[in-house]
Amino acid sequence: MRLIIILLILAFQSAQAQQYTIIHVIGKIYDNQTQTYLKSGTKLTDDSKLKFETPHARAAALSNTRGRYVIQHQTTQAERSDLAYTLSTVLAPARGKMSTRSGSINNQMDFVKKFGEGPLAIVGGRLATAISPTAYPTDDTHFFYASFLFNNEAINKKLDVIDNQLVFDIKSFYTIDGITIDPKQTSETTLYYYDSNKEESIAITSLDFEVVSDDELSHIAKAMGELNNTEQVNAIREIVTALYGACQADQIKAAIQNLN
Repeated sequence: MRLIIILLILAFQSAQAQQYTIIHVIGKIYDNQTQTYLKSGTKLTDDSKLKFETPHARAAALSNTRGRYVIQHQTTQAERSDLAYTLSTVLAPARGKMSTRSGSINNQMDFVKKFGEGPLAIVGGRLATAISPTAYPTDDTHFFYASFLFNNEAINKKLDVIDNQLVFDIKSFYTIDGITIDPKQTSETTLYYYDSNKEESIAITSLDFEVVSDDELSHIAKAMGELNNTEQVNAIREIVTALYGACQADQIKAAIQNLN
């Protein structure tokens, strides 16, 4: 009788074990138990053994009872990529960084708070932020531009201001001589404000963009299909923020509408 009770308890505990379903993967993460790489739909448990084979590899997962999680290991150069980690040690709730400020930018400190405190996710191929035309007038002699390195060459990109909004259009931003480049191959991006009357460029803030492609966004959105519109937008923002960088719900909403 005692053996039966123990078996029932073990069976109950097994039934209650947490199971995680992979929603989205960035980079290469290897599951030692199944000997396969993580992909959308992969099932994991707390004792799954994972190897992070590419730098900054990470994944989003949905728990069967606990909500959304991020799988990520902060590696150092001294660590080997063949080390395996138990899932429970590399799992964290997908809260991510709070979304960036949405008010108008009036001074350099506002720019730093908006852009300089960590990566920003760009969804829908575009990022626009309101700026004060009084603090930063723009015309033929006053304008913003961004500068980054690509293949050790400095690339300058003049930025449009439309209806008092500074616009980063990713298609043109990461195009050189008509050829689209990989944003991950650029470095040291800085925003400048130029005054030709003074022949002066003022460094405003660093820029750190993580571009979310339409395919990636669509993939994440499909995993949230059972939620209502508001819940879906908030869930997608949570995942995008945790995996890529800070963003706002209205950016996600607009990008999702453009996908349809």
